[in-house]
Amino acid sequence: MDLTGTSVVVTGGGNGIGLALARRFAQAGARGIVVADLNAGWAESAADLLLANGTPAVGLACDVGDPDAIGRLVSTAEEAHGPIDVFCSNAGYSDPAPGTLDESVPADAWRRIVDVNLLAHVWAAERVVPGMAERGKGYLLQTISSAALITGPSAPGYTLSKHGALGFAEWVTLNYGHRGVRVSCLCPNAVYTGMFGRAPDDEDTDTTIDVPGLGEVLTPESVADTTVTAMEGAEPFLVLPHERVAASFLRKATDYDGWIARTRSRLVGTNDGNGTGAL
Repeated sequence: MDLTGTSVVVTGGGNGIGLALARRFAQAGARGIVVADLNAGWAESAADLLLANGTPAVGLACDVGDPDAIGRLVSTAEEAHGPIDVFCSNAGYSDPAPGTLDESVPADAWRRIVDVNLLAHVWAAERVVPGMAERGKGYLLQTISSAALITGPSAPGYTLSKHGALGFAEWVTLNYGHRGVRVSCLCPNAVYTGMFGRAPDDEDTDTTIDVPGLGEVLTPESVADTTVTAMEGAEPFLVLPHERVAASFLRKATDYDGWIARTRSRLVGTNDGNGTGAL
């Protein structure tokens, strides 16, 4: 997709991958960007940064777990910059539930992570995909996670919501791709964001950061560059900045039972005879 002159919305755009994507869309020539974030100050600071570099931008507080808030976001973007060409559902939530199943986790905790990580994608698509299909062009960029492809030690709510988001994205591209609606799912592994103490307005020129015990940790800027380059080129359904994710996904697909045995062994330290070791 030629991103020159496009109207772009980025949720979770106040820091990390979202902010890096907003900056990269601006570099690609977007005519206007709306940055939405749960943190109003971060959203406004991100918009100010884009404005200072010559790209019309609006910062907006938005809780993507609220469908009405997404409706207001879409209306604001259309009023500011016209029909939305690219909607990036980047906001996400890491659930605090432990990696076990019991009744100690309140139902509201399950609902919150499903609302933010899955249903927010649905609510956004309901509002923008029909118009994109009518115009014969549009792009959904869904920031998901490698956890949608390779289940690991994540809490169950995170795993559930990320798998669901990937499945919904597949449905959209199958049913609307022939009408010009493109869908890409960004599924990174470890990225150097706020969980490592990174400030919202930091910007790294290196592509990777050495974090002991986590392997290859990419910077948000590297992930954003890989993603936008892919959108401007082959428009792939899966954008996998970490090469090992693709290799692990292939091993899983070709030997599902073996993958389960190896992963179980890695997570809980058992061996049922079908293989051991990390992915």
